[in-house]
Amino acid sequence: MKILQVTTHINIGGIANYILSLSEALAAKGVGVVVASGGGNLEGEFRLRKIPHMRLNIKTKFEFGPKVILSAFRLANIVRRERIDIIHAHTRVSQVAGLLASLLTGVPYVTTCHGYFKVRSRKMIDTWGCRVIAISDAVRRHLKEDLGVDDGRIRLIYSGVDQYKFTRKYSDEDKADIMRELGLKDAPVVGTIGRLSQVKGQRYLVQAMPDIIAGTGGAQCLIVGDGPEKLALENLAKALSIRDSVYFAPSYVDTPKLLAIMDVFVFPSVKEGLGIALLEAMAAGKACVASDIGGISDIIEDPSYGTLVPVGDIKAIAGSVTALIGDKRLLRDMGNNARRLAAEKFSLDAMRDNVIELYKGVLDEKK
Repeated sequence: MKILQVTTHINIGGIANYILSLSEALAAKGVGVVVASGGGNLEGEFRLRKIPHMRLNIKTKFEFGPKVILSAFRLANIVRRERIDIIHAHTRVSQVAGLLASLLTGVPYVTTCHGYFKVRSRKMIDTWGCRVIAISDAVRRHLKEDLGVDDGRIRLIYSGVDQYKFTRKYSDEDKADIMRELGLKDAPVVGTIGRLSQVKGQRYLVQAMPDIIAGTGGAQCLIVGDGPEKLALENLAKALSIRDSVYFAPSYVDTPKLLAIMDVFVFPSVKEGLGIALLEAMAAGKACVASDIGGISDIIEDPSYGTLVPVGDIKAIAGSVTALIGDKRLLRDMGNNARRLAAEKFSLDAMRDNVIELYKGVLDEKK
C-alpha cells in the first residue's frame, strides 16, 4: 500500500506536524508514503526521516485558481509514476487538487478535516472524498451538521502525539541553560505555542499577564510561533507596560525543549479543531489552561486533566494560571493526569492504526 499525502505547505504548524508524524508512523509499519506540498521549513525534517517530498506550485488561497488546476495534473503524474494507491489531502486548497487528481487517475481519494470550513463553498462543491477523517467530535459535528457530509463517510480519528518524544527528562541545569538561551529570567514561565494569529487568541494571554505577574510575584510569558499578529502582540505588551516580562521565540521543531521550561501552558484559542500544541503540552506533563471551545473540550473532559476557561475571559485565564503556579501539588498532579490522558486517548500509535484501517477499507471497497 502506498499513500500520497497532499497539503498546501509544510511550514511548522498543526497540519504539517500531523502529516510528518503520521507519515513516519505509517512508514514504520511498512506503508509507503510520498508527500506533495508547496514546501516549507519542515522539508529538512521530512528528509531526515527519509520521507520523499515533492514540490507543488500550490501556495494560493484560491481553491479553483490556475495553481490548483496545474497542481492536480502534477499530482496525477506523481500518482502514476509512484504507483500510488490512495490520495490523502489535508487543506481546502489541496483537497480540490487531490479530488481532480483522483478523477484523472481513478485512484481513491480521502481527506482529513483539521478544523472549520466556510459552509457555502463546501456545500456547493463536495471535495471530501470517499472518506473524511474528523480529528475531533466537534469537527465531526461540523462536517455533518454544517456541511451536510453523510455520516457514513466520516470517521472520527483523534490526532495523536508521539508520547516517546516527550519522555526525555530535563535536569534543573538543562532548564537553566534553555532559559538563558532564550533570555528569560529566573521566574515561573507561562507559555503558549502556535501560529501568531487572531484565531489562536494569544492576545488574551498577554492581556492576562499583568494580573498573573501581580498574583505570582513576577511570572513571565513565553510566546512561541510566527505569524501576522507578532507586532500587534509586542505593541500590546508595551501598552500594558509588561514588555520586559513577555518573550517571543520563533516556531521551533524541538517543542519538548521549550515545553520543559514552562510551568503552565496556556492555549487561548478562539476556534480550534482539536489542538496539537495542547496535546503535546499534555504529553510533556504540563498543567494546561485552555479555551472551552471546539475540539479542546473533547480533550479536557474532566478538570483533573486541565482547566477550561470561556473564550477571551482574561480574568479566568489570570485566575487559573495564578492558582496553578501557587499550588505546586496541583501543578504536578494535573500535569501527571494530562500525560496519562495523552498516552491513553491521543497516542500516535492509535491514530496510525485507525488510519491504516481506514485505508484498507477504502481499498477493499475499490476491489
